Amino acid sequence: PLAMAATAETEAETDAEMREDEVLACAFGAWYPRFRSVTYKSEVIALPEPFVEYLLADGINVGAGGADDSSSDSSGWGEGGDGEGSEAGSGGVAEIDFPELEERISAAIASLGGGVLPKLNWSAPKDAQWLQPSLQCRTAREVITLLKASDFVAHDLCHSFDHCSTSRRRPDEFTLVLRRWHDLHESSEFRCFVSDSAMFAISQRNSDGFFEHLCEKEEAEALRKTIRSFFEQHIRAAFPLRRYVFDVYVCAAPKRKVRLVDFSPWGPTTDACLYDWPELKDLAVAAAAAAESEAPLEFRVVHDDSERQSKAERFHNIPVELAQVSGGQGLEDFIRKADRLLEEKRRKGDPA
Repeated sequence: PLAMAATAETEAETDAEMREDEVLACAFGAWYPRFRSVTYKSEVIALPEPFVEYLLADGINVGAGGADDSSSDSSGWGEGGDGEGSEAGSGGVAEIDFPELEERISAAIASLGGGVLPKLNWSAPKDAQWLQPSLQCRTAREVITLLKASDFVAHDLCHSFDHCSTSRRRPDEFTLVLRRWHDLHESSEFRCFVSDSAMFAISQRNSDGFFEHLCEKEEAEALRKTIRSFFEQHIRAAFPLRRYVFDVYVCAAPKRKVRLVDFSPWGPTTDACLYDWPELKDLAVAAAAAAESEAPLEFRVVHDDSERQSKAERFHNIPVELAQVSGGQGLEDFIRKADRLLEEKRRKGDPA
């Protein structure tokens, strides 16, 4: 009877819609203080509401003052000021005019070693990487431009609580997260799924990559054991939710040091990687029905090129028209051309 009751409880838990409290618990600023010792060093900056409005305004304008021409030349992370916005020019494109915020961002970048990965409460602007060589930012202007150009960031701003029963669409405040830049290998990051406070499934995080060494039985078993141990030691009793998703980075053998990357809420707004959400719910119910010592821990990787899946951010890449006008120019020239093109499309009544 106890097993039946536990299974029924888990079924109700896995079938329930997303909850606002779970989404908020997975916001970076909510969990970082508790897990600071097992994740990458970061800085969290509260964003003034005028800046949030600026991010949601049409167009990208890097402004005139304070721009830094330093460029980012590294790739990786393997995968982590209150001014009034002004209208620039006849096109009505909001210009960056938040000097105090820019100063705070610049100071944080310096304290983190000169290179950072930016994100908001939940999402990094991975879909805006077409603007520069990588997501690594060395200046405040690079951070702001990536945020401004990202659909993923816009989703955080406008659709934070999609699939939740709450009437709210966003939290009371947003934060900018700057994570110290690390050159990480994509094959070493994994997404882990937890239900009823038990981890029951692991997936290769980069689902569009094929990494032959992950298919070796001994390597897979070593990774499963290492991640399970990290979860039991650092996550299970410390994180307040019963169901959630978390990402880890596992360094290469022999050290296999594990670092926490992020938490995400349970539900369809979180990428299920090599699973899908109905399957995850079934696996969670099966794991709950088994004795804890016998509970299976699925470990899934891409075994050949046919199993590779496209990244979501590839569907948000640079529009064809913008690629045609870029001409290999620098970031600021390219953005000005992009703004002119978008303004012409608006005048003609075409969708931007």
